[in-house]
Amino acid sequence: MNWESFQAWAMTPGGIAVWLTLLCGLFFGSLLVSVDRKIRLGREAALIALLAAVASASRVLFAALPNVQPVTLFILMIGLHLGARRATAVAMLTALLSNMALGHGPWTFYQAIAWAAVGTSSAVLRPLLVNWDGTKVRILPMAILAFVWGFLFDWMVSLSALAIYQSFEAFITFIIAGLVFDAMHAVGNVLFTVWLAPSLHQLLWLHRRHEAGRWYPDLPMDTIEMEARMADSKAEAHRQENPLAGIERLDGGE
Repeated sequence: MNWESFQAWAMTPGGIAVWLTLLCGLFFGSLLVSVDRKIRLGREAALIALLAAVASASRVLFAALPNVQPVTLFILMIGLHLGARRATAVAMLTALLSNMALGHGPWTFYQAIAWAAVGTSSAVLRPLLVNWDGTKVRILPMAILAFVWGFLFDWMVSLSALAIYQSFEAFITFIIAGLVFDAMHAVGNVLFTVWLAPSLHQLLWLHRRHEAGRWYPDLPMDTIEMEARMADSKAEAHRQENPLAGIERLDGGE
């Protein structure tokens, strides 16, 4: 098969099905890879599906506004709180779900990879994006990161033109033609960060703190999470030493 044949095949229903199958494989792979096998896969999958559904719905809701949607911020916040692996899973599923309404194609794969990179960046840069104890998000660094990703995301997705047409000129044309829309994406990301980041941070931080040591032993701990995990460890040790603690004796003993 020469490149021209591949280009034609990639845009057929069969070719798109292969892209989507590959994307599904990456999604389940990112979900299954874990440093701790004690994590309940079903419960984690349900959380990821819920987050992806919200992100997908928000993208479809804002589809009328050219390149303005809060998905990039959602993925940034998920990577910040739940780590790169879970952000990657949400990114893959969001691309699959939202493009069922907006249209699938080879670009779906590039969108998923770009959003996965978005979530990974916030996970890596977490110390710069939250305060010392993790209770507050730093709006300015988060807004700067969201602004930068407004351009980088669109440029990564434009690589689909390079893959389809095998022409660097086509890629440059896509970049130049889309600069205005890239700027709209970047500015929209900043506005969504100022508007939604504090609330999203509070929700995800409370969830992460509540589940510290149960779901996410692979994540770096903030100060308050360390205290929560220490309390959980002490309680578990106490239960193991006193397995009948708190159980009333049937004979009404002393």
